Amino acid sequence: MTICSRAFGALLAFAATTTAIHADTYRLATNVTEDSTAGQLLASFASAVAERTEGRVAFQMFHNGVLGEQAQYLQQIQSGVLDAGLVNSGTLETVVPAVGVMNLPYMFRTSEEYAQVMTDDTVLSALSEASAAKNVSVLGFISSGFRSIYTTKPVTDFAGLQGLKLRSIASPTYTEMVTLFGAVPTPLPFGELYSGLQAGVVDGAEGGLAGLWVAKFGEVAKHALVSNHTRLTDFVVTSPDFNTRVGEADMAILREEFEKLSLESIAFADKNEADQLALAVSELGVLVTETDLAPFMSAVTPMYDAARADPAKAPLIDAIFTLTGR
Repeated sequence: MTICSRAFGALLAFAATTTAIHADTYRLATNVTEDSTAGQLLASFASAVAERTEGRVAFQMFHNGVLGEQAQYLQQIQSGVLDAGLVNSGTLETVVPAVGVMNLPYMFRTSEEYAQVMTDDTVLSALSEASAAKNVSVLGFISSGFRSIYTTKPVTDFAGLQGLKLRSIASPTYTEMVTLFGAVPTPLPFGELYSGLQAGVVDGAEGGLAGLWVAKFGEVAKHALVSNHTRLTDFVVTSPDFNTRVGEADMAILREEFEKLSLESIAFADKNEADQLALAVSELGVLVTETDLAPFMSAVTPMYDAARADPAKAPLIDAIFTLTGR
């Protein structure tokens, strides 16, 4: 081999080593299935990022809770053991109290208002600052649809909820909301909700009405009350050193791609909710009732007063209210 050939070979080896140094694979945990809405959207995001960064940033997905439930892998993200994860606003609130503002009932009155708030730089900055103090960074969000109430017995208005046992998300905000609605928040794992409805352990639940068809809750809960009280948000959060490891230029790409995904998820969630509810009505005989929302909104006023008096939540709620003219 000539000196020139050896030098050229060494150069190729150096280039390959340099590329390997700057390429990295990041682990992202979820508790959803690969074929779920969030799973599919994250796969699309990962593919776009890998292509635009020319392989420098790749994500390895761990779906369906294989790395634990959300609260478990959130702790791993905080400690830097895990790079990223999908965490809903109910779970994130238990670590970052300011996120409770996002869970306040009627914080978002329309899909358009939700999109406006969730893509606003001031709101995102306040959210990021609060999260950073707890050793997590927010990369972006994936929207679910509005949540309402479904029951095994006829309920047509606010008064009909009084004393009913309703399953809700196990977060302080959701528990207080159900209580202020006059119902009794009843802890129950989501996987046990169908049998709980069937056996009368709970009289109903607050949640996305798409579940009446997708999870077949409509087989036992025949009554849907459209309260549209909250819009649950899934956040993708990252470890404290994630931004530094990825680098400023590639982080800009990640944020661009996630913003596209976020906006797509809003439209998708709205259409999916409507389509699945229509199937629950036509195929399972679910009865849907529109109702006056004024009593619901009035009942949760104390939650807003408390949030605005809380130094951890005031900056975020004030930013949202300013943006939406409230």
